[in-house]
Amino acid sequence: PQKPKPPSPPRHSLDRASEIRQFLSPVEKQCHLKNEKAALQQLLPAYLGYTISLVTGNPLPLLVGAASLMGKDPMQEENANVHGFRGMGG
Repeated sequence: PQKPKPPSPPRHSLDRASEIRQFLSPVEKQCHLKNEKAALQQLLPAYLGYTISLVTGNPLPLLVGAASLMGKDPMQEENANVHGFRGMGG
């Protein structure tokens, strides 16, 4: 009687989660850089208004700078997309 052949090992060792992580790594890095740049652009008017208010004693520049912080986060949608792709990877 012949012995049955043992199952052959898989030809490719594919791990979907690690594949997606590896694929999205550059995208996440780019998104992180864009987040930092957008945060700086959003905070700069607030810091500038605070500085001008301290120098001049006038609270109006501080209020104008603070109003810039009340705007919508420009990166919110892109961040949600990147996190959504990450969640699909498992």
